[in-house]
Parts: sequence; structure tokens; C-alpha cells
Amino acid sequence: MLPVCSRLNLCRVLLVVLAGVFAPGLSAATYAGRPVRAVLEELQRPGLTLIYNDILVPADLRVLAEPDAPSGIPLLNEILAPHGLTTRAAGPGIWAIVAAPGGKPTVADTPRPDAPRRPPTALEEIVVTASQYNLANTAPEVRTFLTQQELRSLPKMADETLRAVHRLPGAASNGVSGLAHMRGGDENETQIILDGMPLQEPFHLKSFFSPISVLDPGMVDSLNVYAGGFPVEYGGRMSAVVDARSVDPTGDGDNALGLSLYHLSALTGDTFANDRGRWLASARRSNLAEVVKVAERDLGEPRYLDAFVKAEFDLSDQTTVAAHALFAEDRIDINNNDQTEFARTTDRNVYLWATAERQWSDALLGRALVAWTTVDKNRKGTVDDPAGATGAVQDLRDSHTTLLKVDLEQGDDFLRWRAGFDAAWMGAEYAYRSTFQTTAGYPFPNSAAEAIVRDLAPEPEGTATGAFVAARWRITDTVTGELGLRWDNQTYDRVDRGTQLSPRANVLWDLSVETQVRASWGRFYQAQGIGELQVEDGIDTFFPAQRADHFIVSVEHALNDSISARFEAYYKDYEELKPRFENLFDPLVVLPELKTDRVGVAPTAGLVRGLEFLIRDRAADPWGWWLSYTWSRAEETVDRADVPRSWDQRHTFNGGLSWTRGPWDLSLAGTWHTGWPSTPATYVQEPDPVVTVGARNSTRYDDFRSLDIRAAYTFNLPDSELLTFLEITNLLAFRNPCCVEYRVIDDGAGGTVLDTDFDYWPRFVPNLGILWRF
Repeated sequence: MLPVCSRLNLCRVLLVVLAGVFAPGLSAATYAGRPVRAVLEELQRPGLTLIYNDILVPADLRVLAEPDAPSGIPLLNEILAPHGLTTRAAGPGIWAIVAAPGGKPTVADTPRPDAPRRPPTALEEIVVTASQYNLANTAPEVRTFLTQQELRSLPKMADETLRAVHRLPGAASNGVSGLAHMRGGDENETQIILDGMPLQEPFHLKSFFSPISVLDPGMVDSLNVYAGGFPVEYGGRMSAVVDARSVDPTGDGDNALGLSLYHLSALTGDTFANDRGRWLASARRSNLAEVVKVAERDLGEPRYLDAFVKAEFDLSDQTTVAAHALFAEDRIDINNNDQTEFARTTDRNVYLWATAERQWSDALLGRALVAWTTVDKNRKGTVDDPAGATGAVQDLRDSHTTLLKVDLEQGDDFLRWRAGFDAAWMGAEYAYRSTFQTTAGYPFPNSAAEAIVRDLAPEPEGTATGAFVAARWRITDTVTGELGLRWDNQTYDRVDRGTQLSPRANVLWDLSVETQVRASWGRFYQAQGIGELQVEDGIDTFFPAQRADHFIVSVEHALNDSISARFEAYYKDYEELKPRFENLFDPLVVLPELKTDRVGVAPTAGLVRGLEFLIRDRAADPWGWWLSYTWSRAEETVDRADVPRSWDQRHTFNGGLSWTRGPWDLSLAGTWHTGWPSTPATYVQEPDPVVTVGARNSTRYDDFRSLDIRAAYTFNLPDSELLTFLEITNLLAFRNPCCVEYRVIDDGAGGTVLDTDFDYWPRFVPNLGILWRF
């Protein structure tokens, strides 16, 4: 299983050799006769973004002749020319598809008078769709947009969608968790959104580092990532936002079947009612239980599955309605290496939501969302260590939320305003019981006997409400500003937990055609979710909302048509941080609360400072590359002392190289960062053996290094294509320490010594598979 594969040696086993025998007649990529939209998706190699709309590139537009150019923009222009279209540079690595000067559109290019048209797309989505307002083009906030092709091409363990975010500057990652620590924040300080719906705990294996999200990579079209300074419509988290959009079916063969070491997946979608409606369905199940069996390892059975369904319909040219459903379930049995710990978990997440969007006029757009979420957890386990520890856990948690969101947007090229509100009615039931006993001398000779019994059954309920207003205006021809204010309130357990006001400001200065300067300041609050009570550590009440103030300055410069550089400086000031609990020496355990190294951390404040530099080549030729460096310092005040946060990552280098030509897609990505903080221990044998635990996070593990690779080849079949791929995470099997175990052992000379045994994050993790698109 992923989060403990280093400890359990699962990742040491290369299990499958993919048969390299394909049907006769397979050939290199051909384009003639294929839908132009399908070719556009294929050509969006990592770093290349294409902007077009449904009018210029309708679903029935086909490639009329085989192009001579091998790749990139020359190839695309050959495909577009017979239709009276061409490309125009819209920014570094961004190309807009436009009507060619003097070009005459083909019959397919001209929409039928009776053809239904989709309502104008939300202005924030200008990156992927043409917009009617230039003001939206100059978004003052800092964000990063990742297309599906970029997400697919980046090397990432288990083909996990959100792990692509780990490559961004400011992300601190251990290589296993699905979420990164964004700019010094805890993992749960990042909000995950899918098609406008905030997702609660959207991960598989939640009790074991949450390595896999519930977002099947096949159904994710794009990620919009805010590493800080995000607009006021986003509330509830204080570090980052990952806003995902699902694939929009075109009716040109949106079907896929996939098989890899990790997953078996299926996706299908189509249009209906003369393209006024669209639907998409995807499903995925884990193959990890079968992998464990083939490896003949008695490690348990990790099983999980997820499914997503959506349907959209254009009621008119101005109104679109949609319904979504997302389901995920885990059933996991797991043992540790020594067979002294056992856990069984059953998790189930259900998200149901419906949306409506109406263009009331050329200037006024309205959106509404109504949703229902339930998150159920059932965890039980035992500890039976003959060395001196026994314990048991039974943990039942059920939470449910009903959500209503409404927002409006109005304006023109000079001034636009947005306003909205959200209201959530929620409740939860907890039934937690645990016992834990140790004998004297466990785990160290000077350790006292310990006995802990916890029995908690809180049933909180209440509301969480919020509202926002923001205005964006063009101050001058080169300066755009935005001011916003957000209000939030929670009444969990029928107690008013206070009101939070979050002012935010962003400004963009177009210094020149090549250079943009952005600055952001804002206040961000994060209240505990209804299902986030820390009952496993004896806490059955909610803490006040945490607070973070962000200060960000960003400069982006286009060195030429393809190479751009970005420099950012940020300052994040934390207040009212809630207490949390950590395992000092070993986070990779089955039942963390039944360990003697479990400690409470109660910071009163925190401070994160950082500098980021990113340079990348987004050329449309076969080669692409990127390189980033981040310096950061993440500390918190504990007992009047400044202590590094457990994920403090002072220096980080990330880099990547990609090559795409015809059916081949190769990418290489490397990461090096300063080792995370650790806690030392010392041993004195005389007069009595004593192990002394040092100051928390006062030392560091060795530096983290990983070189990851992905190679893919696409075979064209009649009316379909077959993608084959191989990924290897930590190709060179670097030993990246994650945890340490201290034990007093015989020294072989009649005495004793303190033995230090390190364990490591996953080494050489392979994945290979096929994806048939038809």
C-alpha cells in the first residue's frame, strides 16, 4: 500500500511486464479524417495552451489532408489552413485559434441558424475559452493553470492527478501524500474543488497519508491552482486552492478503457439533443490488492473504487443546468512488518450537486449550486507488541452537509463586480473508544508504565454561512485592481464560534508587453470542519477559526515567444493556530494514536517567508523544459520558542525536461530539497540507563532527492488509439529518510547502546499500463 510501501517493501517488487505484442497494422500518428478537436487535445503538449471556441472549431470539423510538418504550431497551421483558420500567439506558450486574414471558412465552420449555442463561459475560464470581456484577461491574482495534457504527461506516482501540484514552486512534499504543503501550510489548508463543488476529504486511504485522490485523471480537464492570495469567493481554507474542472464531452468518441498496476478505469461520454446536452461517466478501481497477492506479501488487502457522473443541458442560449455525482469507497486491511499492528478501515464519500448558470444579459451572469455530502468512516485496529505495548481502537464517524451557493457577476471592460453567499447545514456523529497500555521500560529503559482510555461520542450540528463582494476595475490602461471582502460564521454544536471578516486586495501592473507585476494582500480564515474533531487524541470540542495574512509580490517576464520567468516573494503570518498531534519519530504507522511518540503541538502563532523563481520554455517544438528554486522558512511559536514546522523545507530545486514527437511523449522530472526536521534522542548508560528525547524538530533528516520518468507511445488504430506508458518514481532509488526508530540494544561487549534505525520514503516505484481511447 502506497503510504507504507517503504516500510512494507511493497515498492521493491516490480510485478508486471507489459506484453509488447500489438495488433498488425499499427502505425505512427496520422491525422487525415480525424476530428480537429481531438487533434488539438493531442497537440497540447506539456506547457502549450490552445485557446479556441465552439464556433470556430465545431465538433464536426475534420482534418482534410495529411500535414507535412512533423509537430508543433507548423503542424497545427497546416491542419487549420483549409478551414480558413490559423494560430496567433497570445502569450508565452499560449496560442489562439483565429480566422486567417482573407480566409473563407468551410461549411463546417459556419454554424447553422438553428444550432443551439452554449451560454458564454464564466470569465475566469479565459485560459481555455474565448471571453467577451478583456478585463477578465488581466486577472490580478497569481495562479497556475494546468491542462489535462500537462497533467497526463508529468511523471507522478500512481498516475495521481493532484501530485502534479507537487512540481510547483512553494510545494513541500514527502513524495507519498496526495496533497503537498503549500507555502508552509499544513496539507489540510488546501481546498479541493470540482466543478464548483468544495470536496470534503476527497482521498482514498485517508488513514494512511491519503496518497490517492478521488479524482480519476481521465475525467479531469484542468487544474487552476492558487498558491496564495486567492479571491474572496474562495473561503474555508487559508493556504491554497486547487480548482478542478471535469472534461466536457464533444461527441467525437469520448470513451476510454485503462489498465495499470494501480488501477482499472473506464470513461465514456457523449452529447445528446442536437448537442444541447452533454454527459460524462467514469469509474475506477484499485488493483493494489491483486499486486499484494502476486508479491506474496502478508501485508493486508487495500481496496478502493470511485465513480463520477455528470450531465449538462442547455435550456436555452442563456441557461445551462447540470447534475453531478461523485462516489468513493475504501475497504482496507493492513498489517505492519512485524505483525504487531493491524487495522481495518471502511470509508465512504458521497457528493451530489446540481448547478444552474444563466446569462441574464450581456453584462450579468448568475450561478447557483445546491449540494449534499456525506463522509462515513469506520476504523478499528489492535496493537500487540510482546516488547510491552497493547491497545485497541474502534472509531466510527459520520458527517453530512447540505450546501447552497449563489453568486452574481456583472460589468464591462472598465468595472466588474462579483457578489455571492453560501449556507451549509451540517451534522456529525462520533463514536470513538481506545485503550492503550505499556509496561515499565517500554520503549526505553527509563520509560514509565502508561495506561490511556478514551471514550468520546460527541454529536455536533450547526451551520456555516458566508458571503462575499468584490470589484475589479481598470484603474489605467496598464493597471488593474481588485478589492474584496468576505464574511464567515459558524455555529457548530449550537454555539456561535464567532464571525470572521476577510478583506483582500490584488493589483496588476502591465509594465510592458513582456512584463507583468502583481501584488496581493489578504486575510484568510479556516474553521474546523464538522468532521474534523480530534477525538482520537481526546478532544471533543472545536477550536476558534485559524487565521493567516498573505503578502505576495510577483514579477513575470516573457524573455521571448516561448521562454518566460516568474519571481515571487511571499510572507504569511499565522495567528490562532489550533493544537494538533504528531508522531515524533515515525509517521508511517498503522494506528498513530497508539504509539508512545505521540505528542501534542500547541502553537500560538506562525510565520512563513519565501522566495520563488521559475523559468520555463513553452515552445511548440519537440523540446520543453522548466526549472524552479524556492527558499522558504516555515516556523511556529511553541512555548515562546520559534520551532520549524514539521514540513519546513528551506531549499528546493525542481526541474523537468520533455520531448514530444509524433506518437512519442517522454518526460523527466527531478526534485531536491532540504531534509525535513526531526527530533533527536541521546543515551546515557551510567549510573542508570536513560534515553533523553531532545528538542522537537531541532535536527534534520538527510536531503530528499528523486528523479522520476514517464515514457508514453500512442498507436493509432482504426477509429481509436492505444496509449502505452511506463512511469518510475524515484528511478535511482534514492534513500530519502522519513522516520527513525530508537532502541537500546546489546553492544556485544556486555553493555548497551542506543541503536538508530532509519526508514525511508518509497524507492523505485514503477507503474505501467495502457489506455485505449475510442
